[in-house]
Amino acid sequence: MPTGHFTIGDLSFSYDGDLEELAHCQEIIREIKRVEQRLRRASGSQKVVLIYDRDLEGERGTFNKMRLRTYDDARNYTLDIGVTDNNPLGIYVGYDQNIEVYDRDQEETWQIDPAGNRVNSSEEQAESSERDEKTAQGSGTSHEPPASSARPTDQPAEALSSSDTSTEGPSQAEIERAAQALQNRLSGHPPEQLVGETTIPDGPLGEKLKGFARYCGRDEGYLSRVLDAVGVSAVGEITVGQVPDVMDLIKDEEMLRQNESFEPDDDLPF
Repeated sequence: MPTGHFTIGDLSFSYDGDLEELAHCQEIIREIKRVEQRLRRASGSQKVVLIYDRDLEGERGTFNKMRLRTYDDARNYTLDIGVTDNNPLGIYVGYDQNIEVYDRDQEETWQIDPAGNRVNSSEEQAESSERDEKTAQGSGTSHEPPASSARPTDQPAEALSSSDTSTEGPSQAEIERAAQALQNRLSGHPPEQLVGETTIPDGPLGEKLKGFARYCGRDEGYLSRVLDAVGVSAVGEITVGQVPDVMDLIKDEEMLRQNESFEPDDDLPF
């Protein structure tokens, strides 16, 4: 039986299996290597170690977890490795997972998202909001907008609300990378298999497809249009073979418009 030789972090190991199993292992290792590169970029360190934390405290008691970690002079940079039954190695890493950063000197924790941006912990965000509130009260700043900034009567409320609350979403390149990562997860699944019956290393494929739509800034109404365009009524009814086309329709509204059709009522006399 063929043997594959793989490395995760600082651990090298061998795996005996048929060629299909080894190819599947290699796919998982490639995903892990991409995550390791994210850790190296974040920390500036080239050494990535594989650790196994035991007796971690959670809402449902203690648990164990494998993790990838790098270090710099003051911080730990960590990404969790999940457990799955859907590949020979029994592990996976999420393509959209944040890096957890822990400052050993300051005892502070925050995260780095896949785009490289810092994401504060919920506690830090709450403290920041409280500081802003106190600053506003101390300076006598009113939360009411000044009269000069009141909404003009000739501007639709929806447009103003949209411009005031909009946040910068992922770039097109980031969306393309996410789409490719999700498409890579389809390897080994028959094209005729239903999405609702398919689980990939990250979880149920249907949920990941909905998550991709949200990542692209698409709401449920838009997703319903996509489902109509491919002739199904629910995400679970899409086949694995249709997923790449569905992702294209999610990404590109112009393509969706071209695939939407209007069926005229033959009973109308005009």
